[in-house]
Amino acid sequence: MSKAGIKAQKAVSSALDDAFQRALEQEQAEGEWVLDIHQTRFVIFSDHHKGNRDGADDFQICERAYNAALAYYDRLKYTLVVMGDVEELWEEWPQTVLKAYSHTLELEGKFNQDGRYLRFWGNHDDAWSHTDLVENLLKPALGGGSLKVRESLILHVRDGEEELGKLFLIHGHQGTLDSDRIAPLSKFAVRYIWRPVQRLIKFSLNTPAEDFELRHAHDAAMYLWSQAREKVVLIAGHTHRPVFKSKPHEEIIRKSLAEAEEKSLKHADDTQLQQQIAELAAQLEWILAQNEQSPADLPMIAFKKPSYFNTGCCSFLDGDVTGLEFSDGEIRLVRWPDDEDVPKPKVLARETFRDVFAAC
Repeated sequence: MSKAGIKAQKAVSSALDDAFQRALEQEQAEGEWVLDIHQTRFVIFSDHHKGNRDGADDFQICERAYNAALAYYDRLKYTLVVMGDVEELWEEWPQTVLKAYSHTLELEGKFNQDGRYLRFWGNHDDAWSHTDLVENLLKPALGGGSLKVRESLILHVRDGEEELGKLFLIHGHQGTLDSDRIAPLSKFAVRYIWRPVQRLIKFSLNTPAEDFELRHAHDAAMYLWSQAREKVVLIAGHTHRPVFKSKPHEEIIRKSLAEAEEKSLKHADDTQLQQQIAELAAQLEWILAQNEQSPADLPMIAFKKPSYFNTGCCSFLDGDVTGLEFSDGEIRLVRWPDDEDVPKPKVLARETFRDVFAAC
């Protein structure tokens, strides 16, 4: 790794250390938050980047999938967690976005009014770190009720009386140069230079959403921070790249494809296996094209334990959204809609909380 890469990794690690300490102090003041794996249901979404319904709006194409997901999880009494960059406030003023997506906010508000809503701020919606703006703008848009927008939260994961470990929920931009340390300059550039250009050319570019090298490096930095802690699993967004058990989604598909191809060497006449191989190959190319990434294998760090998960985002170019479900003792990476374009979740990967924490 280059000196610049090492320096960036240390900056992310230091910022996450500080954020974790602030979360511990918050816990001492408020009390512990507990997630019972057999009783509590959570769904986590991040990085919507809701805009003004113009050419610079990255969420508009995903609105249908996200709203359908909200209706589904509300009926099943999930707690909704929206983990930062929900509104694109580097490009737009808060009032503009809240007005443009009043119905989506109404759907989110149902969770809040029922006490099943957790809100976090990210770098693109850090306006919500100011309580006066939350009280005067965001809370009314959600239909009222108690509302606190957090930087982070520690969840104590329990199976009955037994504590399995801790989940650390945070947007994930902490420590990055453009999104944290020089955020005011980045915000100015996005709002007054990039936004007018994007409105004209209607091309999506959410830093670092389309920069695979940057996203990969930042995913690695967040993983290495989590790996160094015992019984702590980091749940983040920011990079727009789904990660499950510390492995990017495309790497999970690559592995499944390689295993199926190896198996086919001994079962060349297995038509069902050939169909599976074809579907996996198509799925891999779909993901690679979506990430604007070449199909060549990219260098990967060694993943020693499943201590890092990433929601992906709600602003994919094809209109899909991804998120994480906590339910029935499992953590699941899901995509909306499913493979048949039906408005229901497609489970992309799953693992039990017990197995995750046993490996951490």
